[in-house]
Amino acid sequence: MNSWLKPIKTALALNNGFVLITIIATKGSTPCSNGDKIVYTVNEAAFGSIGGGNLEFKALSFAQEMLDQRSNSSQLIKYPLGATLGQCCGGYVKVLFESFTEDDSGLNKNDSWVEQVSALYKKCEDFILVTVVDTNPKKQHRAQKCIYTNNNFYASLNDKKLSNFVEKSASNLMLSAQSPTIVEFEDKSELKTQIYLEKAFSSEVLPVVVFGAGHISRALIPILINLPVKLYWIDDRQEQFDKYAGDTSQINIICDDFLTGMADLPNEVYCLVISYSHQIDFEICEKIILQNNFSYLGMIGSSIKGRKFRDRFVQKNYSKNVIDKFTCPIGEKQKFLKSPTSIAITIAMDLINFIENKKQSESL
Repeated sequence: MNSWLKPIKTALALNNGFVLITIIATKGSTPCSNGDKIVYTVNEAAFGSIGGGNLEFKALSFAQEMLDQRSNSSQLIKYPLGATLGQCCGGYVKVLFESFTEDDSGLNKNDSWVEQVSALYKKCEDFILVTVVDTNPKKQHRAQKCIYTNNNFYASLNDKKLSNFVEKSASNLMLSAQSPTIVEFEDKSELKTQIYLEKAFSSEVLPVVVFGAGHISRALIPILINLPVKLYWIDDRQEQFDKYAGDTSQINIICDDFLTGMADLPNEVYCLVISYSHQIDFEICEKIILQNNFSYLGMIGSSIKGRKFRDRFVQKNYSKNVIDKFTCPIGEKQKFLKSPTSIAITIAMDLINFIENKKQSESL
């Protein structure tokens, strides 16, 4: 969820300019969603995606133009996907470009919005990130960031009425299911300011736990880390974690006995059981079923393994409704492509499909 912060912090540490690209509105069929971001830095390095294709190409080209200007500014651009970009989607998107190329941006300070957002993510505190864009054509467009939490409103807006309007809008969004959203503020001279509000609810981020740190899990983790989930990883072998060469800054690694490590897991967790032992797999699944506070329980293995586990659960008189939530096997068996990465991709797709179907049914 906060993966866009890391490239921003890296750029700041290297004193490199960057452009933050954000989808702030969509209509019709589009390849992206509101809130999708790209961080574009020097040497044409791009982190994130807004859907690819000609839209992303045009956006990155414009971002490079902003970097070349070497001044902090913001721009709002509307892209009709069919007429202008030749994409068959047919909808349109509105994109916010924010360039940070000058030292006076203040982003290296401890109280900058980047550091505040980072701290809120670490504390798992819900907040609204607000971007105020002055669209007065007589002025150099320059966005201002504000942060609203349940306890505080961090803003440095000179206009008191604008500040009050932003705070009220953020408060309303905090109580709403909608996110993100755009509102407009009109001053006495009828000049309009666009305000983009983006909800970051850590409490709504899905918790996912991977049991096991073997070769398949180590191929799976880099996929999961890019999803909007809070990731837990449990194994009793430190040397297996040491073999993982990827970024672990966003992973809650628990090196402990599997059953003991489960005490640190939140409720309604999505569980992927990929340990090195059938007996350990059974003990993990049994405890999860007994506690019955999970959203998903998937285990790697064969159909025979899954059937035997279910039979043992039935023999122990566990609830049939809970047993029915147990899925084995996870991941589609391939005849030729059997590498850890191939298996990991199919496991991730099973999880993604389950979450997508669950979210769609809940929205009805």
